[in-house]
Amino acid sequence: MRKLPVPEDLPYDLTTIYYRLFMQLPLGELKDTVNLEMALNQVNATDIHALQDYPVHNISAYTGWAINSESTQAASKQRSILIDNLYCWGSQLYRSVNPYKLDLSGKNLLRIPQYTKLPESVDAVIAEEDKRLDISDYDNKKIIAPVSTMQGVIQQGSVIQQGDLILAKNEKITPEKLIALRRAGIKEITIYKNPRIMVVSMHSFDEEHSFCEESLYVKDVLKTWGYDNVEIKRLKPQRYDSAYNSRKKEKDPTLDETLTTDWESYNRFFEEHIPNFDVMIICSHKNIGGSVFSIGRLTTFDPGSMPSNFQTRSIPAAEMGIIRSMPRTPEVREIVPFIDDQGNSRGSKTVITEDKTTIINLPGDIQDIALLMHFMVKYILNKYDPDFLNKIFIKGRTKQIIETDPVQKRLVWGKYQLHDDGQYDLEIVEKQYAYQIEPFLVANCIVIVPFSEQPIQVDENVYFIKID
Repeated sequence: MRKLPVPEDLPYDLTTIYYRLFMQLPLGELKDTVNLEMALNQVNATDIHALQDYPVHNISAYTGWAINSESTQAASKQRSILIDNLYCWGSQLYRSVNPYKLDLSGKNLLRIPQYTKLPESVDAVIAEEDKRLDISDYDNKKIIAPVSTMQGVIQQGSVIQQGDLILAKNEKITPEKLIALRRAGIKEITIYKNPRIMVVSMHSFDEEHSFCEESLYVKDVLKTWGYDNVEIKRLKPQRYDSAYNSRKKEKDPTLDETLTTDWESYNRFFEEHIPNFDVMIICSHKNIGGSVFSIGRLTTFDPGSMPSNFQTRSIPAAEMGIIRSMPRTPEVREIVPFIDDQGNSRGSKTVITEDKTTIINLPGDIQDIALLMHFMVKYILNKYDPDFLNKIFIKGRTKQIIETDPVQKRLVWGKYQLHDDGQYDLEIVEKQYAYQIEPFLVANCIVIVPFSEQPIQVDENVYFIKID
């Protein structure tokens, strides 16, 4: 049985919903191997281990004089070693002299900046104030005591050794993490595939050159989540061809063929776009009698998909649809070690990855779709992350009485405030209806009101999801 990683203290009704949703999604996660420079803001799909030691070379631990320690071993106050030349790193570069080509094997010193690769001929750095170096008489520069090997040196491989774990699976690649990965010699990494997403505007009265506000909102939200590979297309709802043709023969003046799509063209739309998009998000009308979103029994679709709507047990946004396509490429089976929660090996397991398009139908008005995007779709796009549900559900203390429903959860727009002690306070936005604009102007969270016989009292804790 597929295991859903959910927070231990997440309410049972939420756990059940996400588990049911998880079971309807394709197995595994599609992955891409990309050049490191293309990985920014992506999430790595495997543990990343160092391919080289770091530092790659010995480097200076502080600003000072790089020196060949062997040449100083006989030095003493009575038998000082005279220095021929003192070179300064910056002044040499200013003259276009390569400091690494200077002869430092004998009695020549190079003033080198901190954390800088040492020339091969030197193996120690002494601080400028080190009294073993006497440069008070510039014409009689000398070393008056031995300098030990590797003094003032950060040795090659002392920070990272080849094979060390640099970045654990499921970490987002940031500019700072790229620094560490480059130092570890990483040139390419395996990431979760950045899905190609199509938003489908399926509203009958969309004008020819415009899209419904719901589909535009979905595209905007996806962009704020970091999904840039998003297209938006128009598809009118499928028509009942037999009824339409019958009325057309009768020359019914109320007919308008621009409101719907004939059954053959409707299904061809999905057949044509499924190979090119990993996720299709459809904005459609609520089903208020007659099917608004449906598909034919074609080989394009996985017969194991649930044809009926997925019940979220929430008010509003009570339902959505999930349909999987048939595999676009053969499934991949990979045997990976099974590690328990204590880090101990417990044999191996077979991980199956399916390459199927996930088709998500979001029926309803702008409020339904806005709530479903944050409550359900965001999880679908991040199901690879075992900690995702822990991250999005936060507990807050309500500052007012909240009415509940005895059968279903309520999803309501809210405002949270974070206090210095880490406590969140929650207020419910007064005007909750879709035709009003206040929720879209002032809300910064969605409050999850559990189903209950009794109202939620002031200062009780409830879960909420940030949307800012």
